[in-house]
Amino acid sequence: MPDGHVKPVDRLPILWIALGRQRVGKTAMLNTAVQYFRANGNPIRVWNADQQNRSHTLSVFFPDAETVPNSGIEDGKAWIEGRLEDLIQHRYDAVLDVGGGATGFSRLVQEVPLLEAIEGSAVRVVGLFCIGPETADLDYLELFAETDMFMPSASVIVLNSGLVLSGRSTKGAFQPIAEHRVITKATDNGACVAVFPALTCMSAVTDRALTFQEAMNGKAKPGGEPLSLFDRARVNRWWSRDVPEFFASIPRDWLPHAAANGQESEAS
Repeated sequence: MPDGHVKPVDRLPILWIALGRQRVGKTAMLNTAVQYFRANGNPIRVWNADQQNRSHTLSVFFPDAETVPNSGIEDGKAWIEGRLEDLIQHRYDAVLDVGGGATGFSRLVQEVPLLEAIEGSAVRVVGLFCIGPETADLDYLELFAETDMFMPSASVIVLNSGLVLSGRSTKGAFQPIAEHRVITKATDNGACVAVFPALTCMSAVTDRALTFQEAMNGKAKPGGEPLSLFDRARVNRWWSRDVPEFFASIPRDWLPHAAANGQESEAS
C-alpha cells in the first residue's frame, strides 16, 4: 500500500529515466519518446538534468522542458530531488535525462535508496539503459545493476542501432553485447531488450531543431531549409513504422497511459 500522504490513483504515474555513458543516444531516444507520447495524447513532462550537453538537449526541442541549473553536481542533485517530490505529490508522467558521467543523479543514488523511495510512493520507475555496440557501453548498466544502486524492476536495455557503423548489421554488431553476462543477468531479473531504430538522417533533423512530423512534412524553421525529398521519406517511414514497433516491444504497463491507449487504438 502507498504511504498515507499519497492520493489514491487509478494508475501509477510513470517516470522514464535514461541512463548510460555519454554519446550513446539517450537524448535522441527521449526526444523521440516525448514526441511519440505527446502525439498519443499524453502531456508528459520533460526534465533535462544534462549539465554537459548544451547543443542537442531536450530543452532545444521542448520549450516547456524544465532544465537543471548549470551550477554543479550538488545543485543538480537538489534540483532532481525537487522534481521527484513534485511528481509524487501531483501525480503525472515525466521523462528525465540525467546526462552522462558524474551527475547529480549518480550522486543522489549513492546517498539514498532512491528507487525504494520513489516506488514506495506509488510511482512506476522505468530505467532505460542506452547502449551502443561497444562493450564499454555496458559499464553503466554493470555499475547500477551489480551494485544495486539503481535497477528498477521495469528496466529496458535500449540497443541503439543508430550507433552501428555503416555496412554492419544490427544483429551482428550487437551479438557480443547481447551475449554478455551483464545483459543475461539483467534479463534474468526481468529487464527487456528493445532495439531503437536507426534514422540515417537523424542529425539533419536535430540540427534543424525540427520535430519528426515537421521534418517528414517538409517544414523548416525561419531562415532554415527543409529536408531533402528522400530524407523526408526516410523520416516518414521511421516515424510511421519503426518508432511504433520500438514502443510496441516494451511492456504496455511501462508506457505512459495515453501512449498505451494509442497503440491499442491503432491495433484495433
